[in-house]
Amino acid sequence: MVEKAPFLRSARIGIYTGGGSSHSWLWFVDVFERLGLWDLCFLDEAAINEDALRSIDVLAVSGGDTFALAESLGRSGAEALRRFVCDGGLYIGSCAGAYLVMPSSKAPLNNFNLVNVKIANLAKSLPPSLKNHDKFFVQYGCSYVFHPVREEVRLRLESDALFQGEGFVKAPLFGGPAMLPSEDDTVIASYHSFTEKTVFLTDEEICRNTLIEKAAIVRSKLGKGCLYLFGPHLEHPLYKDANLLVGRIIAAEKSVQLNNNIQAASAPPPVRSSKDLRRQISNARIVAGSMEFMPVKWLIGCKVYEPEKIRVFLEAMWRRLRRLERAHLSGWELDEVISKAARIVSVLRRMHTAIGEGRDATHLAAELFPLLRECTSSFFSLYFKTLRSTDIEISCDRGRLSPAAL
Repeated sequence: MVEKAPFLRSARIGIYTGGGSSHSWLWFVDVFERLGLWDLCFLDEAAINEDALRSIDVLAVSGGDTFALAESLGRSGAEALRRFVCDGGLYIGSCAGAYLVMPSSKAPLNNFNLVNVKIANLAKSLPPSLKNHDKFFVQYGCSYVFHPVREEVRLRLESDALFQGEGFVKAPLFGGPAMLPSEDDTVIASYHSFTEKTVFLTDEEICRNTLIEKAAIVRSKLGKGCLYLFGPHLEHPLYKDANLLVGRIIAAEKSVQLNNNIQAASAPPPVRSSKDLRRQISNARIVAGSMEFMPVKWLIGCKVYEPEKIRVFLEAMWRRLRRLERAHLSGWELDEVISKAARIVSVLRRMHTAIGEGRDATHLAAELFPLLRECTSSFFSLYFKTLRSTDIEISCDRGRLSPAAL
């Protein structure tokens, strides 16, 4: 039986549903629901202009009308997006959401220009259209953004750290860009080939020259955050592997855990118990314990940390878990501790992989130890609150004391 995905508080995701968006934002809803990423909110242009982005970690902008998106958000919305990413936010733009932030001198798109990734499917003269003429191009000043194919394409993954399994994934293309990134950008996937489901809207040679070996997924840094641009709709709910890639991007950037069984039935967020916390801390202890046999240490600031220090935090919680289990706790405070513990497990696993591959894990250690402090602090706040509100006996080094006897 597949375990239901946990409700994760560690990454709050906003989905843009305002002016210029099409129905495809619903695909993000489907995918996030099945990935177990249930801390969702839905934002229109008014919410973004009213600073709603301050309350989220991830913003997903799907397909639609790029010019209408830019017009609806306006200059103030563009500045809100810039601040959001610069302050550490993760922007995911699919199709129109990708075009929106790319360089342009055309109003109102010139308010955005958040990345230096250029459009490859841009032409001064329009190639001949074989079918679907109304979906073939969009006028772009004196040029044309044209869409050489529709439906399914095959992508080659350039970053295997984000994908487990084969280095290829299929996804549908409905007008999204082929991209020419700058040297500062990271290509996550490239257009590799067509499939039997690809629909050619112009001459096949033009299609190949326009798409193949061009970037399909690009990561761009901006300030403390980053933007992911998707040409194809990775969020389309019929493409499981592409959906998982969306989830792994969020997991990698925001240290959350996912429900990798993307086909699991949708369900409301389950009530979590201290047994879920035990599971997360147990997983963390296993990974941390195996790292103690690795000859590594990390200089963070002016202090050196060894792997053994990780378990100091974990054991402090582990030996007190039984008391929380006796109290049959539930609620947002416990959920917060569980979510932080899940983030610890995620970072520990990434550290273990990096060390095993001979890569420096100092940046991950610098992420881990503050997480350990936060999680342990939240744990003890809940632990002592529980002790104060129950009649269970308290053991200490000097014997057994009962609150009633104090």
